[in-house]
Amino acid sequence: MSDDTGILLFLGAGALVLLLIVVFGVLSSRRKKRATSRTWTVRTGWIGEQPFIESSDLAPDDSRQEELFRQTYPIGGSVTITVTDESGPVQREVHVSRVGRSLRAGFPQAKIGLTAYFREWEGTEFPVVFPVKGSDKVVAIEMDAAGVTARDAASATVWTSPWSTLLFSNGPDIVLAGGGTTVRFEYADGSAVEELLIKYGTLRQMHF
Repeated sequence: MSDDTGILLFLGAGALVLLLIVVFGVLSSRRKKRATSRTWTVRTGWIGEQPFIESSDLAPDDSRQEELFRQTYPIGGSVTITVTDESGPVQREVHVSRVGRSLRAGFPQAKIGLTAYFREWEGTEFPVVFPVKGSDKVVAIEMDAAGVTARDAASATVWTSPWSTLLFSNGPDIVLAGGGTTVRFEYADGSAVEELLIKYGTLRQMHF
């Protein structure tokens, strides 16, 4: 076999491998878009005494699975969950008020989480203040029905945004964006500040 023939065979094999990768990628994408079965599971989480339902991790580009989650928990739809009152665990019918998106895992295998929240607890968290350590000398994050305000040690406003335009990214720290500026702060994993931002804000991936 001549050197030229060997090179041609090598290039041909490489081209075939690339073609197969493209074909399998297209087929996989089509299967995802047509999927009727859920690939995610759910669990009940809590913000204080407020329950919510959150999904297991999803691929950020898996729009079909996100669609299935939103179909399962449509806004205004009812869900029966277990809550605890003075007499112990009881079943209660509640109604979905919103679905939040959040960043899960981290670079380079970022995932998305989906969370369904309920009308019966809508707005009950406010007003609330969280002590934090952040950029621009931020020491506190205040939340009320109008939006979020970051303050320094002198209680001066460092950053503020209404909920309607607030963007967040929940990675190793929290990044808040709005009005052309950003602020970052550290937070404890599983903190209520993160959960409320997921509930009332809009996710924009700003970490990587």
